Amino acid sequence: MTVDKKKKLAKIIETKLKEVSFFKDYKNNDDVINRIISLSEIAFFKKGETIIREGDHGDELFIILKGEIDIIKKTLQDQKYVVTSLNAESGGVYVGEIALLDNDKRSATVEAKTDCECLVLNRDNFIKFGDENPVIGLRITRAIAKQLTQKLRKSNSDVITLFSALVDEISGS
Repeated sequence: MTVDKKKKLAKIIETKLKEVSFFKDYKNNDDVINRIISLSEIAFFKKGETIIREGDHGDELFIILKGEIDIIKKTLQDQKYVVTSLNAESGGVYVGEIALLDNDKRSATVEAKTDCECLVLNRDNFIKFGDENPVIGLRITRAIAKQLTQKLRKSNSDVITLFSALVDEISGS
């Protein structure tokens, strides 16, 4: 790779990282952004490849630098359905943030809808970074927690809506 291509890729990575909502507090702090980048690796996925598999244990956050992904869930009948598609062009596209906080099973499958390029940050590097930089680590962790609670509240609301619709359907309303 030429020096110009490396510089261009570095700028894309920096821009995409700054677009991720839980790193936005540091979008004007190149030192923090570059330290996070230095902890990360680049991964490439061909169209159709699985990036994350539902049910697997995971310890990595994937920031989509280029390409489009599908988020896929399984029904109780083990049928797959696409929940949503996300394109890196939208900015700030990431998956797997929960894995930075715990070592539980993945909640969905993520597949490359097109060839994809990702910045990958694993939990061990993130925790080590937080231990060495407690104020920064805490702020990022709080931002992740805030997003997760927002998603949980939306899920709770969706469950209530679905339950109400089911009750209405059963009662013949």
